[in-house]
Amino acid sequence: MALTSNAQWPEDLATSILLRLPVKSIIRFKCVSTTWRCFFDNPSFVSRHLCISKQNPRILVDYSDEYDDKFVLRMFHDTTLATFDDWFPQLQALGNGSFCVHDGLVCVCDIYFRIRLWNPATREIRFLPEYYTDIKRRRYLNFAGFGSDPILNEYKVIYFVQNVKSHKTPLLPSMRGAVYKMSTDSWREIKREELELVEEKSFHDSTNACVNGVYYWVVSDYDSCKVREYEYDVVAFDIRKEVLQLIEWPHIPDTQQNTWGELVIIPNIDRISLWISDSYTDSHTSNHDLWVLSQQGHYWTKLLTIGPLLKVHKLFGFWNMGKGNVKIFVQFTNRQLHLYDQQTHEFIDTGLRHQFNGKGFDIRTYEESLITTRRHTLGYNN
Repeated sequence: MALTSNAQWPEDLATSILLRLPVKSIIRFKCVSTTWRCFFDNPSFVSRHLCISKQNPRILVDYSDEYDDKFVLRMFHDTTLATFDDWFPQLQALGNGSFCVHDGLVCVCDIYFRIRLWNPATREIRFLPEYYTDIKRRRYLNFAGFGSDPILNEYKVIYFVQNVKSHKTPLLPSMRGAVYKMSTDSWREIKREELELVEEKSFHDSTNACVNGVYYWVVSDYDSCKVREYEYDVVAFDIRKEVLQLIEWPHIPDTQQNTWGELVIIPNIDRISLWISDSYTDSHTSNHDLWVLSQQGHYWTKLLTIGPLLKVHKLFGFWNMGKGNVKIFVQFTNRQLHLYDQQTHEFIDTGLRHQFNGKGFDIRTYEESLITTRRHTLGYNN
C-alpha cells in the first residue's frame, strides 16, 4: 500500500518512522486519507507498533499520596519521573474499581459488577455486557483479569465473583466465574467443578500479571491450626485453553514461611516471577529472593538474592530502561518509593511516599497501543 508518491522516499523507511510515532499522532494522520486509515488499522501495523512501544514502557503508580492527601494514579513518561499524566479522574469516571493492564488496554472492574475495557491512548472504551445480574452484590466480592492468547491474538477477560464468608449457605456457590471474548463480545460460564480447585482461596487482586498467554494471581487461605497461618499459592489461567491451574508456592526457609510475595514479569525474557522477602521479621535488615517459574509451570527456581538491605520493606516491579539498564522498585519502611540499581547498589529517591495506613504502592508497566475496542471513543483535546 503506497503511502507516498515520492519515489525518493522509500516506503519501508516511511513505515519505520510511522511505527515509532505516538498513538495520538497516528490518530491524526488517519484523517489524511482512506489509504492512510486502512494502513494504520492493518493488524500487522498495530502488532509491530505495539512491539516497538514495549521497548519503551511507561510506569503506572497508584497509591494514597502522603503529600496530596488523596488517592492518585500516575503514568510516568520517562525515567526522570519529572512528568506524568494523572489517570485517576478517568479511572474514577469508569467506575473507580480494581484494574489490570495488558498490551495498552486497561480492564476496569467496579463494585457494581460492571466491566470496561479502556485504551487510554486512543480514548476508546468498551462496556462489556453485564453478566452476573442475578446475585446480590453485597454478598459477593468481584475481581477480573485481562490478557491475550499470543498465538490466536485473542483478548479475553477472566471474571470471578466470590461469596463473602459470612453469607455462605449450601444454596449459594462459593465462587462463580466466566470468560469474555473480545472478538465475539460474549461470555462463557466456567463450570462449577472447574472452580473447585480455587473456590476456597482468597485472591489478591493487587498482584497479578499476564505472561505468554497465561494470567496469574497470588492466592491464600487461612488456617490457625497450621504452623503457617497463611498458605500462599499462585493460580494460573491458560487463556487459550481456558483452564485453571494451582501452582504451589516456592519451597522457602522458615524465616519466610508467612511472608507475602509480589508477582512480577522479568524484562526481556517474559517470565513470571515472585519477589519473596523476610522483611516481616523483627530485623532492621532484609533479604529479598527472586523466584522464577519454569516454562511448564511445574516448579520455581531461585534466580537471585538481594540483601541484606537496611530498612527496606519490599521489592516489586522492574523498570527496563533499555541497553540492559534494569532498575527495581523498592519500598522503604518509611513508606518512600525508590529505584534500586543492582549494579551500583545505589538507591534513587522517586519523591513518592504513601500515607500511613493508606493504600501502598502498586506498580504496573504500560505501553501505548493501537489495539481497538471498537465501541465508544472520547475525543482528543488539542
